[in-house]
Amino acid sequence: MPPETTMIVCALIRREGRLLLVEEMEAGDPGPTWMLPGGRLEAGETLTEGLRRELEEETGLQLADHAVIAFAVDMVRPDGWYSAITFDCDAAGTVEPNDPDGLVVSAEWLDTDEALRRLALVDWYDCRPLQRFLSGAAGPGAVYVADAT
Repeated sequence: MPPETTMIVCALIRREGRLLLVEEMEAGDPGPTWMLPGGRLEAGETLTEGLRRELEEETGLQLADHAVIAFAVDMVRPDGWYSAITFDCDAAGTVEPNDPDGLVVSAEWLDTDEALRRLALVDWYDCRPLQRFLSGAAGPGAVYVADAT
């Protein structure tokens, strides 16, 4: 029987040629990493509820209108199966992270090239789906599979 899939939601928020990233630091990490805002769904949450919660916790912003699935990545890793869904969305408010888990150090608007450079430094994050979506090479809803076992 396959292991249970961990569901992850991420927010792709763009303004004036810039992307919003959060700087995270987990216990035991050698240094902080930059990621799109997001995280694991909690028990009983819908995708939209989890996206709204994660966005508010990690950035202080409120999800505006509706979110569209930009792309999804199904990952098989040595520690389990993950399905990460990235939503193209807009948000309102002021950037003020208030992460109850204490993992988010800061949130910052970065030029797209700089954001992609920082994301590429995360060894397990594959920037190609994001790059394909941003360039228009892949339309909304594309699904990718990554096997890191």
